[in-house]
Amino acid sequence: MTQAILNFNFGAMTPEHFLEAYWQTEPYLFKQALPGVEHLLTPQALSELSRNDEVESRLISQVDASWQLEDGPIDHLDERLARPRQALLVQSVDLWHQGVSALKRQFSFLPSWRVDDVMVSYATHQGGVGPHFDYYDVFLIQGAGQRTWALGDLCDETTSLVPGAPLKILSDFEARTCYTLEAGDVLYLPPRIAHCGEAIDQAMTFSIGFRSPTVAELFDDLATDLLALPTSAHYRDPPLKHGADPLDIPESVIDDLQALLHSVVDDRSRLADWFARYMTMPRYPELDTLVPEHRVARYQGTSYVNGFREDDA
Repeated sequence: MTQAILNFNFGAMTPEHFLEAYWQTEPYLFKQALPGVEHLLTPQALSELSRNDEVESRLISQVDASWQLEDGPIDHLDERLARPRQALLVQSVDLWHQGVSALKRQFSFLPSWRVDDVMVSYATHQGGVGPHFDYYDVFLIQGAGQRTWALGDLCDETTSLVPGAPLKILSDFEARTCYTLEAGDVLYLPPRIAHCGEAIDQAMTFSIGFRSPTVAELFDDLATDLLALPTSAHYRDPPLKHGADPLDIPESVIDDLQALLHSVVDDRSRLADWFARYMTMPRYPELDTLVPEHRVARYQGTSYVNGFREDDA
């Protein structure tokens, strides 16, 4: 099948204004930003990909008011997708399909090292994953068919979820804005915006998500990285006072401890080197020999590829 030649159409918007006024702040609908994207991938090709043991996929079904989730590969998938309210989600399709991988280049106005992957979903009539929210930025690119998106309020870790559901579905969702996306439309959603998509007849959506690690994840990886580095720095007592309660931890100890830790993270070159390696780590390192990723970043003339530092040629 001949692939469409895609070129992101900003319309009346400009990349500069989008970054200043909307990025990580407000949703924005780009009408007919990527006409022809509906020819990029067929439902049959997506179904076939989901049957691969190496590919992460899920089938989400809504039965009355309850939700069911089944991890792939899915038995009798064609039969299941003949029913309404079914949604097949396939992760990191960009690793397995050159045309989908090229789709990421349409977003070169954003840092490439922030891009996580391209998830593709195919939903039958009224299919979706229910009202939910994400902590990352996402562009929802409408492929074949139509899908309605209802947007709600900002959410956080205190937002109520449906108890016992296999997905993080919002228990109290109220739509504030609704969009109907047609083939070629692109809807940008900033982090934490409640949203709910529902297919009209059958619909395919390409979702480009952006990496947004938690502070805990950052510190966990940084600590692991620091453990591998040689250092002669050790904890030492500040000047001690005779007669102090031996059970007390003085403020001077905490001051020195804080200074010791700062001496490590305040090393800007070391921090930048770690961050560049961390943000270019492949999503599935175990698959790198099978389907190598190409996550690339550059910091002060040094290139980083798939979690490794390389000197510029």
